[in-house]
Amino acid sequence: MSRHTMLMAAIGLLMLGTGCPHTYRKGGKLDRAMQKDLKERFDERNAEFESVEPDEDEEESVCPAEKVEYWDCRSLPCEVTCK
Repeated sequence: MSRHTMLMAAIGLLMLGTGCPHTYRKGGKLDRAMQKDLKERFDERNAEFESVEPDEDEEESVCPAEKVEYWDCRSLPCEVTCK
């Protein structure tokens, strides 16, 4: 191999083999950007869950209002008794 080829190969390895430590190291730009994106996504998802209100009208109550339902599901089908 000629010196010119070896020099070009060495320069290529140096350019491709070294990265900017402030970008790629732990806590660098990429880590901070990913942490920011995850926090924003978590906050959006959390706000979505907080905005949803459960509809209690969807479930039909088996017992009258003054009694409490007791579900016994040790055997199938579940037995519901009012206490």
